[in-house]
Amino acid sequence: MILTEVYGNIQDIPDLASWHVETAMVKSDDLLKAILRVTSDHGRDYGIRLEDESQKLENGSAFMLGRGKLLVLSVIPDEVIVITPSDMDEMGKTAHMLGNLHKPVQIRDGRITLLMDPVVLKTLKENGTGFTVEKVQLEKPMQYANLTPGAHTHTHHTPGAHTHAHHAEEH
Repeated sequence: MILTEVYGNIQDIPDLASWHVETAMVKSDDLLKAILRVTSDHGRDYGIRLEDESQKLENGSAFMLGRGKLLVLSVIPDEVIVITPSDMDEMGKTAHMLGNLHKPVQIRDGRITLLMDPVVLKTLKENGTGFTVEKVQLEKPMQYANLTPGAHTHTHHTPGAHTHAHHAEEH
């Protein structure tokens, strides 16, 4: 069965006890895929291909399987680094470092969260930046900076070269 529309999020569905719910475990980065194949806890295979591009998959996305039946996506907990910069200067330096490493992140409440990465851990330790390593169930996938196509390019043409090119209207 191909599922093409998110019915809602499990958190927003009233009277959940009246539904027959199947659960499919997915990785957080699966939520970014245009086409996804999942197997439910009932052993049934489903394909997911959203027709409405404004809909996004997230932890708890529910799909109607039929009368009184739902398939719910549950994100497998990820090991993440949660960075807690001590001030704005440290936040800026940390954000710059993560941007140069091309790491997708979530930023909320003065904390930067990203998937486990040994290079980032080593750099944070060397810089004395506060962080913890946690296992969390991400509600939404990590995101790269949302840049307007063509507005910013970033190239690594020659070994050791690290250049940024910006359109004149940005400056």
